[in-house]
Amino acid sequence: MPLDSASPLTVLVLNDFCHVQGGASKVAIDEAVALAQSGARVIFVGAVGPVCDALAAAPLETVCLNQPELLSAGKHPMALLQSMWNQPARRRITALLHGLDPARTIVHLHGYTKALSTSPMLAVRDAGFAAVCTLHDFYTACPNGAFFDYAKQEPCTRRALSASCIAANCDKRAYAHKLFRIVRGVAQRDVARFPTSVRDYITLSDRSASILRDYLPHDAKLHALGNVIDAAPAPAVDAAASSQVVFVGRLDVEKGVVLLAEAAAAIDLPVTFVGDGPLRTQIEATPGMTVTGWLPGSDVKRHLAAARCLVFPSLWYEAYGLVVAEAAAQGVPAIVSDISAAAERVGHGTTGWHFRSGDAQALQDALTRVRDDAAIRAAGSAAYSAFWSDPPTPAAHTAGLLAIYEAILRP
Repeated sequence: MPLDSASPLTVLVLNDFCHVQGGASKVAIDEAVALAQSGARVIFVGAVGPVCDALAAAPLETVCLNQPELLSAGKHPMALLQSMWNQPARRRITALLHGLDPARTIVHLHGYTKALSTSPMLAVRDAGFAAVCTLHDFYTACPNGAFFDYAKQEPCTRRALSASCIAANCDKRAYAHKLFRIVRGVAQRDVARFPTSVRDYITLSDRSASILRDYLPHDAKLHALGNVIDAAPAPAVDAAASSQVVFVGRLDVEKGVVLLAEAAAAIDLPVTFVGDGPLRTQIEATPGMTVTGWLPGSDVKRHLAAARCLVFPSLWYEAYGLVVAEAAAQGVPAIVSDISAAAERVGHGTTGWHFRSGDAQALQDALTRVRDDAAIRAAGSAAYSAFWSDPPTPAAHTAGLLAIYEAILRP
């Protein structure tokens, strides 16, 4: 969707990192590059360097603040303060806004919890510029960003920042870290005025939209736009011809990897875990389980293409479930937990199967279907057809993003 040269659009992209460090950064960078290639003027502002090759080579402006990431800075008071209120970032963005036309400029916020903070958004509002935030996670409301109780290993239903939330020792690290997150959350809400300072949000799934809706401004507009899938059209693989069951992602508690390993071992079903994380040793000690460690994207695609079935057993809500769509693009069906956003991309009994989240027996029952060649072949074919009937290609994604911007800027 090329832009009308008579009314050029400027997009100010804000993100923690100037390089790929997690899913939000990848989306922010990929979108910025695609927008610049479509003809928009793009200014990418990141707190933490270095600047990646993709940004450096793209026809856009990159402003790197060269600030430390919160985790790498340790417990230094200035780093902790910066993560709550990043005054240098606020000043720099205020300066960048001078000279830009509010009628043809939009500010797009991606990741902000690792260094950037939400302080720039107050400056954006005060200067009268339109803004949109992509809801990559749940930090807009939840202090730990996941609505997940790591101590109980189950989704959290407490009201974020309520008394019961503050009292709960739900953090992945320790209660002291939870208290820091609480203070940051209060500062975000009451000092930076976020999320009330932003009226438009891009949602990746109905699941995340339904969870966060009550925490956003009452007049907030939600724009649905899933993640882009960079998949080249190719014939579907014959999933039934493969024997490999795969998991792709971080080996951590909320991902449900221990549940998967134990359920698969109980029925003597080998699983290949493509990824790494703190639970790697435990997974590798389970009979029949193989862990590859982190692999380049091209190797991950090869594992998916050689898979009989993908399993996505997350115990938490997730915001999208990208790998499920990537598997479907190749004709590989998926087994997903019913609580995760990924379930929206799997038709139960048609393109894959759902199972009750956290239920080992339910997962075992779903895994037994993997041995049925006819069921796998039918589900894989249906998944492939569903994906390619309306593929979320880079071009389609960029067109959708530009349409959202124009809708926001329209008087």
